Amino acid sequence: MRKWFFLLGLLVLVYLISKLNSSKKQEKSTFFKRMNETVSILVWALSIAYVLAFLYWLYTVIFK
Repeated sequence: MRKWFFLLGLLVLVYLISKLNSSKKQEKSTFFKRMNETVSILVWALSIAYVLAFLYWLYTVIFK
């Protein structure tokens, strides 16, 4: 269970860092815009995978 909280914390940290970099008012190159979008998509995809794995783990603990 502790590893799931560590992974969730790591995902939140990566997401917050990407959002902090995107909130600056300076001119961005297209490479950094695409990189920021890629990181956001990866964080969302990994978060969904985390939730599904956690629910599966919860199901196996409760019902088996």
